[in-house]
Amino acid sequence: MSDSFKTPTSVAWKLTLMELHVDIVTLAVPDLDAAHRFYVERLGWEAALTVPGEVTFLRAGSGRMVALFARADLASDIGSGEPPSFDLGHLCPDEAGVDDVTAAMLSAGGTLRKAPQRAEWGGYHSYVEAPDGTLWEIAHNPGWSIDADGAAHIGAP
Repeated sequence: MSDSFKTPTSVAWKLTLMELHVDIVTLAVPDLDAAHRFYVERLGWEAALTVPGEVTFLRAGSGRMVALFARADLASDIGSGEPPSFDLGHLCPDEAGVDDVTAAMLSAGGTLRKAPQRAEWGGYHSYVEAPDGTLWEIAHNPGWSIDADGAAHIGAP
């Protein structure tokens, strides 16, 4: 292959600052109880963890989750801008990972919606909006583990 064929996008894989993985898709629902009834009771999807009035996690394949979270609570958690209808969650093994991934997303053109900080649920997280408007939550949750294959699990592996 000639060097003239190498464009920044064709060699970008060599410059990766953030490993791509989506561990949690959070659906920002207008009514958490109604969403829980629909997905768990009517569709029969298994709740991996339910905190009544706060969140329900549904297993979505190996090491992946769908979280049901009240839209108003997500807006409050983010603290700025319009609440999205969903966000993508990227779990990190430690707080330094949250800082590093947040910095990588910002240096790539993302917009900081919430600086990395301690969360009321005991973890550490930030929110970054991609240039296309997609919102990412970058988080470390000490109650979750990430196995050698990168799959996230509630509790110990």
